Amino acid sequence: MAVLVLYATKTGAAERCAKVLTDELPQSTMCNIEMDKPDLGQFDGIILGAGVRDGKIYKPIRDFIKKNQDELLKKKMGYFICNEKPKETEAIIERNIPVGLKDSAVCIDSFGGYKAYAAPKEGTDLYKGIFVDRIKAFSDKFVTSTPDD
Repeated sequence: MAVLVLYATKTGAAERCAKVLTDELPQSTMCNIEMDKPDLGQFDGIILGAGVRDGKIYKPIRDFIKKNQDELLKKKMGYFICNEKPKETEAIIERNIPVGLKDSAVCIDSFGGYKAYAAPKEGTDLYKGIFVDRIKAFSDKFVTSTPDD
């Protein structure tokens, strides 16, 4: 199954999470939406990920969802966010992912994150604040689940 891991990032957290997912998922392709416009027809499954500011996922992914909602409903879908406030995850998902897409997704999760001013610097632990175990569990669930589960 060909999987697209499409993300938008400002501080690098979503990119780091996308990299772990890509390493975990066979036949997957990682793509920064701000640099590439992938052909969705080449993929059986799509995972969308983005950072969050002020309760909103980053605009490039919000716009992508709006523009491609009908196509996304035909795919095996997963969504992840990077936010440093786990208690707000459910509300963020509710506000940012349309009901039909949310209901048909096989996985939705928050992988943690950090405030922009606290982003890890080169030479430090680049995964500080990111829950790598959740990313690995998400990838396992994405592979083994079907949209009807």
